[in-house]
Amino acid sequence: MKKLFFFLLPLLVLSCKGVEQYRPAVEEVAASWDATTKAASDFSAMVSSDMTNYTKAMASLNVDEATMKKLKPEQVTAWQAAQKGVTDALSAYAPLQKTIGDFMTTWTEKSADVNALKEGLAKGKLEGDVNAKVTELKTMIATANENMTAWTASYATIKNGVAAALTNLQQMMASYAAPAAATTKPTAPMKKK
Repeated sequence: MKKLFFFLLPLLVLSCKGVEQYRPAVEEVAASWDATTKAASDFSAMVSSDMTNYTKAMASLNVDEATMKKLKPEQVTAWQAAQKGVTDALSAYAPLQKTIGDFMTTWTEKSADVNALKEGLAKGKLEGDVNAKVTELKTMIATANENMTAWTASYATIKNGVAAALTNLQQMMASYAAPAAATTKPTAPMKKK
């Protein structure tokens, strides 16, 4: 029994040493992966939230029926064009959301590889070509960071476009409501006794 123990001891030490050589790389990838996952998920949620909030804001901007009947045909046309401008600006969110969603689906699938590395490290047994897997995951993290930089630029352009279109619609709505308020009869000042 002692002979078997002494025979297996070096193998056990060598196998543990084999896993330990990968520890720094696996831990670095796992930490970067977790940070990038959070950043991408937060960004995706922010884009979705903005689209929802802008859609609600647009829905709340309606000229009442009485005011609409008083508008000249060119004012009705301008109103409809401004509404279409907001709708068109909002539609720019859809491709960005699809791009982010597609990437997040792939990202989630690759999370299994990160989890397998973390679990293998914890159990003291890593399978497959660890270096290749770590390199692949590092490349995906770099790609995610590059994508987020591009998405942030697109998002800023889209958000600015929607904000400008909504401001235009709000100003138009205010101008349609202002003449109605200006045509009300002023009240005569009260006489002093």
